[in-house]
Amino acid sequence: MSDRQLPRRRIAILGSGAMGSLFGGCLFEGGSDVTLIDLNVSHVEVIRKHGLVLKTDAGERSIRLPAVFPQEVATIFDLVMVFTKSMHTSSALSAVRACIDPETVLLSLQNGLDNKLALTAFAPPQNVLIGITTYPADLVAPGHVESHGAGIARLAATSEPATPILKLLPELLARGGLNATVDPQVETAIWEKVAFNAALNTLCALTHSTVGQIGSDAATRGLAFAIAAEVCNTAIACGFPVNRSHVEQTLASAMQHHTHHKPSMLQDVLAGKPTEIEAICGAVVRHAKERGLSTPMTETVLALIRHIDAKIARNA
Repeated sequence: MSDRQLPRRRIAILGSGAMGSLFGGCLFEGGSDVTLIDLNVSHVEVIRKHGLVLKTDAGERSIRLPAVFPQEVATIFDLVMVFTKSMHTSSALSAVRACIDPETVLLSLQNGLDNKLALTAFAPPQNVLIGITTYPADLVAPGHVESHGAGIARLAATSEPATPILKLLPELLARGGLNATVDPQVETAIWEKVAFNAALNTLCALTHSTVGQIGSDAATRGLAFAIAAEVCNTAIACGFPVNRSHVEQTLASAMQHHTHHKPSMLQDVLAGKPTEIEAICGAVVRHAKERGLSTPMTETVLALIRHIDAKIARNA
């Protein structure tokens, strides 16, 4: 489809932190009509005053795009891309219900399992999309996001017939410099990403280390691969044929190429915010126990991150 034929869609980025700002900024650069929606006062205000500073391998630039708080939303959107933490999905969508009509498509690009269940309370199944992304993104300061290294977004419908927006999205993202593909096996890919996150996010958060630091130490590197193996075994028992070798290759690649990246769980711990541990390791352990599987490594990091979350809650 040529640029002239490509429809201009009204896209909302719900949860415009590091990853949401990366996707929103790139989509806007590619010609889409994008609005960032977030609760972070300093982040929104900096973007309003100075634009979104986005630094990628393509360089650093300031992008002037709309940024609003949920209560300010007054537009019906064609697509709402959800990047909030999984435990905030329902409350975030409730806050912007005014921007959702019967034709609005909702897309979850969140961490963890079962995010589509929350979206189906706000849109019919044929308008619910799910996906994953392997792009790294860091919110280095309010209004300033960095992302370095390769990545991809993999997208799928949750029911048939699929909404036409699904076929358009890869091209819309490509125009902004982001790799994307439609993948009917995306739920298997989601499990693979959960294996990746359970292995790296937790260890980085527990040790206050970057991805590269975890990979450069034989003990933590081995632990990461052991956790990933437990998650892969659980996924297979749940009927999702994950490729353990691919997960291991992705871990090794991240340790080599995303050396300075601080995963979102580490960023949350450092900022004194609750983590997404329940949607990642909590969900894995629950599924494993239902099927009589043992996941000792995953259960250990789950218990430790829960302890950190409890401390954060007490200090809130």
